[in-house]
Amino acid sequence: MGSKRVLFCVIAWLFLASCAAWAANPAERGPYGIGELREDIADVSRGREIDLLILYPLTTATGDPVARYPLILFNHGFMLWGELYRSYGEQLASQGFVVALPTYTLSMVAVSHTTLAADARFVIDHCLALATDVRSPLFGLVDASAIGAAGHSFGGKLALLEAATDPRVRAIAALDPVDGGGPVINDPVLYPSVTPELMPEIQAPLLFVGAELGGLSDRLIPCAPATDNYQRFYEAANSPAIEITQIGAGHGQYADPGAALILAACAPGTASAEWVRTSAAAYLTAFFLGRLTGDAAALDWLDARLAEDEAQGRIAVRQKWAAGRAG
Repeated sequence: MGSKRVLFCVIAWLFLASCAAWAANPAERGPYGIGELREDIADVSRGREIDLLILYPLTTATGDPVARYPLILFNHGFMLWGELYRSYGEQLASQGFVVALPTYTLSMVAVSHTTLAADARFVIDHCLALATDVRSPLFGLVDASAIGAAGHSFGGKLALLEAATDPRVRAIAALDPVDGGGPVINDPVLYPSVTPELMPEIQAPLLFVGAELGGLSDRLIPCAPATDNYQRFYEAANSPAIEITQIGAGHGQYADPGAALILAACAPGTASAEWVRTSAAAYLTAFFLGRLTGDAAALDWLDARLAEDEAQGRIAVRQKWAAGRAG
């Protein structure tokens, strides 16, 4: 009996050590399987419809939830859709996050950013409601006190715009965000500028990952003009904030490969598109682990990874810190 107990303890220790090893490396897939929920949801009061993909951790062999996990709202870029950022969602879900990947109703000439910010808030509300519904696979799964927002291009602006008025958002990560206005009429009510005007309202920790070549013009206009790019967001941000410039990255390289044709108007990057995406996903994962779960080791990992990548000439980093690293 004693030998069996010792064997059991050894196996349990190896299992826990394996999980710890996964969690200690945000660049790798985590220990969780991934569940998937697809819905068409409607905010009837505003006449808005949203296609929603939710990826979430499976914590046992049968997929029964046994813990609560942070919620990440991940917003797509202009005229793109949520599925084009599945790789980020799968990476985060495998590391213990519930990830909402909405597809908003957009058009080239009628895209009220104020309306879309309300859509983003509605998605968060809906996910929290699912977590209290015993019929939902998300029942009991979401930690309502640990909500993050992320997004690419316009979706990065949208994450910040929503967070400026929603104190539930505790951390924000933006991939090459663009603070663009309206496509036809630049009405500040419908298309409010976030930087510098609204950045003082955002007190949550911030991570900006930007494309060095995003401001270049390949055909018409730059996809991420220097006057409205990630650097302008960072410069107006409260502390704590991190800015990562990926050397040789192009604006369109952050979405998964299925978006290549749509983003062909953006100046191409000279860096590997796979490296741009996987590195950005690792930075986001470590940031959200540290900021939403209190995992100090994840922030240490991020510090070390940034130092290594910068030493190799792959990125440039700027940081703002409040007193201490907590924030």
